[in-house]
Order: sequence, then C-alpha cells, then structure tokens
Amino acid sequence: MDSTIEVLNSVDVGGILTVACEMSDGNLAVGNQDGIVNIISPNGNKKESFELDGEIIGLFEIDSNLIVGSSISGISAYSGGLIWNHELNSGCEIISLCGSDFLVADSSGSLFRFDSNGTLMWKKELGQMTHICSNQDGDISAVALENGDFIIIDSSGDKIIKSEASSDDIETISSMIFRSGDILVVARNSLGMAIDDRPENRIECWSPEKGKIHSCEVDSLVNCITSTEKGVILGCFNGELLELEIQSKKYNQLSKFDYSIKQIFSWKEDILVASWFDIIRLNLEGNIIWSLEHIGIVEKIVPIGESRVAILGDDKKQYIPTPIFIIDPDSEIISNEYNFKEENFNSEYSGALSPEEEQASSMKPLLPPDSNEILEALDEELEIEISSPAIEVDILEDLSKSAKSLNIPPIVDVGEDKTVSSESDGTAVVLLDGSKSYDPDGKIKSWSWENDSGKVVSNNSQVKVKLSQGVHIFYLTVVDDRGASSKAALTVQVL
Repeated sequence: MDSTIEVLNSVDVGGILTVACEMSDGNLAVGNQDGIVNIISPNGNKKESFELDGEIIGLFEIDSNLIVGSSISGISAYSGGLIWNHELNSGCEIISLCGSDFLVADSSGSLFRFDSNGTLMWKKELGQMTHICSNQDGDISAVALENGDFIIIDSSGDKIIKSEASSDDIETISSMIFRSGDILVVARNSLGMAIDDRPENRIECWSPEKGKIHSCEVDSLVNCITSTEKGVILGCFNGELLELEIQSKKYNQLSKFDYSIKQIFSWKEDILVASWFDIIRLNLEGNIIWSLEHIGIVEKIVPIGESRVAILGDDKKQYIPTPIFIIDPDSEIISNEYNFKEENFNSEYSGALSPEEEQASSMKPLLPPDSNEILEALDEELEIEISSPAIEVDILEDLSKSAKSLNIPPIVDVGEDKTVSSESDGTAVVLLDGSKSYDPDGKIKSWSWENDSGKVVSNNSQVKVKLSQGVHIFYLTVVDDRGASSKAALTVQVL
C-alpha cells in the first residue's frame, strides 16, 4: 500500500529558488536566482522581502542577523534592514557557517573568514573551490578544490593536511562532511583513465592528526552524506541509499530508488530522502514510511522549528517557479490506494448479467448436425506444425529504459552581444549573465566563464568584469548533473 501525508501549506514566492534557512524566530528565509530574499512564516505568509544584485548563493543566521551571500553583491547582514555589506571583487561562490563565524569563497580562488559582526579575520589564496565544510566548533575546516585536491585548515586558515588528486587521472570531490571526533568523510571520484586498482568512486576518512584513516569503494558517485552514530549514510547518483560503518568499512544498501538522491535529512530516528520529484521518509532499516510527490524536482529540505520542514523544488522549465511545500513529517499517514467499495454503481448500467444471461453463457454451444463428419475430415487432413513461441517484447518498457539512459545537453543562454561606453578612466564594468541557462532533463551543476585567452574568470552564473576599451570575447560552459556540457560565446565591445 502506498502511503503519503498531507501538505500543510503550499507557498509561491516567485522566482527560481536556490537556498533557504531556518530563522530563530521560527520563520523561513528563502533566496532565488533573481537576488530576491523572502521571509515567510511557517503558515506560509510572506512577512518581508529585499533584493540584491545577482543570484542568492547562501543564507544562514548568526546572532539574529541574516547573513546573505550574493554572486555579485558579496555578503550582507540583515535584521529589519541592512546592517553591513562587504562587496567582493569576484562575487560570492560559496558561503559556509563555521562555528560562530563564516567562510566565503569568491570566484578568483580567495577564501575569507568573517566573524559574526562582519569583520574580516583573514584571507587566503587557495584556488577555485567547490565545497567547504567545518566541524561543530568551527576550529577545523575542509576546502575542496576544483582540481580534486582538498585541504584541512585550522581557525587561522593555516594548512594542517593537504590531499592531492592523482596526477594521472581526473578526480573530483562530490561531497564531504565532518562527523563526530573531527573525522572528515570525503566522497572522491575519478574518471578511471588510469589503469590500476584505484576505485573510481570511493569514500575516504581523514583525521586532522593522523591523516587518512582508511577508504572503501562504492559503486556510484556520492551526491550527499549524512552522519550517524556508527558511520554515515550515502546518497548516490545511481539511486542507491547506502549505510557505511566507519570502523568496519562495511556498507549495506538501505534502499534503491529509480533516480539520483539529492539530499538526506535526519528526522528524529528516521531520515528524509530527496529523489527526483519525491520526498521519502525511511527508518534506518530501509523501510519506507511514506512518500510525497512535489511539483518540481526536489532541491532542498530545510527545517522550520521542531515540527515542520520546507521542501524546495524546481521543475527545470525556464523561469517557471514552483511552490514551497511546508509539511509536518509526523502528520497522519494516509493511503494513496483507491477504495472501489465507496462507489455507488447503478445496477441498470453496471454491466451485470441477468440470471437468464448467466445460464446461457454457461451452456455449451450447440453444434450443427453434420459437425461430426466435418471434424473427422479435419482431423485426417490437418497437419499441425509446431514452431518456437514468439518472443514478446514490451516496447513501452524498452522505451522507458532508453529514455532514462538518454541525457539531453543543457541549454546555454548568455544573452545578446553587448556594446557599452567606457568611463572617464577608459574602463567599463560589465555584467556577464548566464543565469537563464537551463537543463531540460536535469540540473546545471556548474558554470565556467572564460576569457578569449582561456583563463577562467568565474564559476558563477553571473559575474561582473572590469574591461578596457576594445573587443572582448567570453565563453560560458555549463555542465549538467549527468556530465553533459554546452558552450556559448558572448562578445563585449567597450567604446
């Protein structure tokens, strides 16, 4: 029997939502691709909104202040209005809570640490970053780089450990977290170009004091990781949900879904799993308690207090927003099964047979008088040919399998070529905007802006560049969540 729960509220705040966070007053802050931040109540009422330049990259609360990271505007703090703002020359790529402070990565490869008041504590040049995470106290952090390296640093930004990617293969880091005891769990992947025994997909465990403790192989790229008492639960690209015990290196499959797992969220003794359009609640034995379908592909699960969560989705249609679902995971479970007994059929038109019709249908048909002679002749002359049974092919099933294996490349939209006038110093600040790019059957995982000399200028969908007079060509490459890529060029003339 399929079981589900009711949606408490469906909230449409407009725009393609990117991030959300719980606030101490019980409200929910959500940000979208257009730079708009909305504050909504658990009941779905919009209470406040403000707008920044660029896409909203991150949101979290420190000391009752809402910290906002924008791809163009840098970082800002709000509490009933703007408190402070730090513009970053290369915008904001990643923003991550670090104890009572926070870390910010820009598109130029710089890492900043700010305290809760917005004071810059230090700046380090590390290279293009893809992931940042910190332990609970914020005194140890890990930074994953675009080239597949990762670095463990202390609260001063000094390197403790650096793990370099293999030089003979292309490696990436898809996810990482700190669990109890300051153990860093890293999901590492390679293309398998090198012919050796190194697994293409593996989980590595690192200690800041001891270095790499151990590693183990998994069958698929790991999209997300959540910690448990004994180890971690892994959400994989191939739809597998795996439980890994750190000490024994053993893992077992809790469940297998048809689509990639986007997020795992702990809820009391169970977990909530985001896979395609669905939110599924499972216990730690892998038994499904209920499932709920969203209008869009589920991107985020965010807590609101102790009894509710918000579900953000995206239907992947260009600039068509999907609502926020607010649910209570402990709501009464209802059945999706249809009860035919509740229907009241009119017996006159129900299709039931009359007693006379039922009797006639059970009787053997009468044969004509000369039927015996005909049957005997047929028995003598008819040759029965036995052939191999035809193999039936389920065309729909085959088409479904083929459709799942196909991957449509993403659509790149950089807008029209630009002609702008320079300022008195002979330069102009130009916005490169690829935010309207989209993937028809998935999600864009990465953006990369390059200039005409091949140098990467940003890994954001939007970036401001300062240009001298002349003609400049930029190229935007987008890659979707299944590895397909597309590229487009933009010409900017500065007069």
